[in-house]
Amino acid sequence: MSLLSVTPAEGIEVTEGDLAAIAEKYGYEFKDNEKAEYTTLLAATCNAMQFVSEMDDYQPEPNFELTPRENICLPGKTENPDNAWAYRFHLSHKSPSSTLLKGKTLCIKDNICIAGVPCLVGTETFTDWTPKTDATIVTRILSAGGIITGKAVCENLSTSAASFTAATGPISNPYAKGYSAGGSSSGTANLVAKGEVDLGIGADQGGSIRIPASLCGLVGFKATSGLVPYTGCVSNEATIDYVGPITKTVMDNALLLEIIAGVDGLDDRQRAGTPFPDQVPKYSQLLLETKDAGVKGMRIGILKEGLSSKILDKGVETKFRAAAAVFMELGAVVEEVSVPMHEIAPAIFGAMSRQGGAVGRAGKASGRRQVMLTDLYGKMLPCTADTIEKVTPSQMSAVSKNAFFAGDYCWERFPQVYAKAVNLSRKLSEAYDAALKSYDVLIMPTTITPADPLPTPTDSPIAKMSKTIGKLDNTCPFNATGHPALAFPIGFVDAKEEGVRVPASMQIVGRNWDEIGCLKVAFAWENARGWKEF
Repeated sequence: MSLLSVTPAEGIEVTEGDLAAIAEKYGYEFKDNEKAEYTTLLAATCNAMQFVSEMDDYQPEPNFELTPRENICLPGKTENPDNAWAYRFHLSHKSPSSTLLKGKTLCIKDNICIAGVPCLVGTETFTDWTPKTDATIVTRILSAGGIITGKAVCENLSTSAASFTAATGPISNPYAKGYSAGGSSSGTANLVAKGEVDLGIGADQGGSIRIPASLCGLVGFKATSGLVPYTGCVSNEATIDYVGPITKTVMDNALLLEIIAGVDGLDDRQRAGTPFPDQVPKYSQLLLETKDAGVKGMRIGILKEGLSSKILDKGVETKFRAAAAVFMELGAVVEEVSVPMHEIAPAIFGAMSRQGGAVGRAGKASGRRQVMLTDLYGKMLPCTADTIEKVTPSQMSAVSKNAFFAGDYCWERFPQVYAKAVNLSRKLSEAYDAALKSYDVLIMPTTITPADPLPTPTDSPIAKMSKTIGKLDNTCPFNATGHPALAFPIGFVDAKEEGVRVPASMQIVGRNWDEIGCLKVAFAWENARGWKEF
C-alpha cells in the first residue's frame, strides 16, 4: 500500500471524535457526510506519520575510540561549592589534527550535546536525557587538542539572564558571594572566572554569553549570525541562537573563536558569507600583527541610545565613559552616534524570542534543515501541568514558567506579530548598518545595571523577574540583527550593598563578519589598561 494514499493502512485508527476535537478548535461544524470522509482522509494521512515514527533516527555519531568519554560523574558539593558544574568527565582526542588548544582545559555549557554525557539544560522537566551526538564545536575543540573536563550549569531551559533558576541551585558571582553571575551561561562564566578551566563555551539567545561575561569580568563574544555552527545545541528560537567563547583574555577568545568558526554543512543558520573552516581568519595571529597599530585612526561611535535608559546605573555610566576615553588616548576618534531604533529593539527581539521559543519548546519548530535533537523532544513532550511545575525547581524559576505562559498567550492574542518582528529585525539591522558606515565599531555598556543580589526562594515571581532588569537592553538587539557583539571587562562598580564591588563591561558591536575589528578594539584597551585596577 502506498504511504501517500486515501486509504488508511492496517492498524491506523482514527475516530470521528478525534476529527471533531480538531475541528472544534476552529469552531467548524461538518456538513452531511463530511465527517466520515475526512476521518478516513485523516487516518490515511497518518500512514506516513506512523511509518516515519517507527524508523530509526539519523544523527551524526562521534568516534568513541578516538574520543573516549571517561570518568563521567555528578560532582559532589565539596568540589562544586558554587553549583557551577553540571557533570564532570575527561574528554580529549587521542590523535588531534592540530595543537592549537594543546593542554587547554574547557567547560561546555550544559545545553550543548556531548554524546554519552547526560544533559540537564538546567531543568527538572526531564532528568534522563543523554545525547547521542556531539555538537560541531565539541568536535572542533577536540580536533584542536582541547581537553573538556565537564559540562557547566546553564539556567533553566536557557531562559534567564540571572543565575538563580537552574534546578541544581543558584550560582554565585565569583567576585561577590550571593550576587548573580548572570545567565544563561552562568556556570561557564563562574568556572572560567575562578580559573577552574582555561576556556569556556557559552550559548547566547539574548545575551547569554555577554551578560555573564559582563557580570563576571570576562570576555564573551557573540559572533556574526552563522559564523559559529549551532549544530548539536539546544535551541530556543533558531533566528536568535548563537554559541561562542567565554574567556579571561581577548587573545584566548580570538583563538577559541577561530577554532570553532566556519561552515559545517549541517546548520542552516549559516547564511551567505559564512567562511569554510579553512577560510576562517586567523584572529589570534591578526591581533598580534596589528598590536602596535591598535586603534589609531579608527572611528568609534558611542551609541547614544545605549546610555539613554532611565534605569542606567550611574556607576556603570561613569565607568563606561572613562573606559571609552581610553580609546582617544590610543589615537582613535571617539564620537557619539544615534540609532533611535535601538530603544525599541528589545520589543522586536522579545516578540521573536517569546513566540518562537514557545513553538520550539512545544516541538513544533519547522522549516529547518539541520540536526534535530529528536531524543530531547521525546523527553520534553507532551507539555503538561506536571512539566511546567518541574520547570520551577523549588518554585525558583519564574522566568521559565513565564516563558511558557507568555509564549502561548502571545500566539493566540497576537498571531501576526512574530512575522512582523522578523521583518522589523531586518529594518533594525539596516539602522545599525547605516551608523557603521561612518564608524568602525559602536560601543555601549554591556549591561546597564550591575550584578544584583540573588533572590530568596520565597520571593514573588515579579521580584525574581526583576533580577533580570537592565541586563538584556543592550545585548538582545544584536541577537535579532546578527551583528557581532563582544563584551569585555573595564573595572569594578558599586553593587547595591555597601562595600560590595562587581565587574562592569563594555560591549563592542561591529559590521557583519568583522570579528577582527571588535577583537582589535578590545585587545587595544586590554593592553593599555589592567581592568581590575581601572
